[in-house]
Amino acid sequence: MEHTFKIIQEEEQNGCWLFTVHLQGPAGSESTSEHTLRLSWEDYDLWVRDGTIEPEVVARAILRYLEPHLGETKLPARIDSSHPRRVDPDADQQIARLIDPVMFRTQ
Repeated sequence: MEHTFKIIQEEEQNGCWLFTVHLQGPAGSESTSEHTLRLSWEDYDLWVRDGTIEPEVVARAILRYLEPHLGETKLPARIDSSHPRRVDPDADQQIARLIDPVMFRTQ
C-alpha cells in the first residue's frame, strides 16, 4: 500500500521545525489528509551531525520511514520526529540511512 507525501510548508519555531504535510492515500484512493510533522533540533542533530543537510530532507526521510509502516493505520494529525524510535529501536539508524546511506555508523 503506497501513500504519497507532499510537504506544503516549513516553519522554524523555538527548538524545532514544523512541516505541513499532505498525505494522499494509496493508488486509486481519493483520500487526502493534512498532518503536521514536528522535527526537533535534537533529532535533527542526531541524524545530521554536521548540520549540512536541509531540515526538509530529514523530514522527507522520516516520512519515507513511516510510509511502509502505515499499513491500514491512520497517520495521526500531529507527528513528532521522536515517534518512530518509540515503536522501533532501529528507527534512528533506518532514518539516517534514508538521509544518507553512509552517514550513520553504529559505534
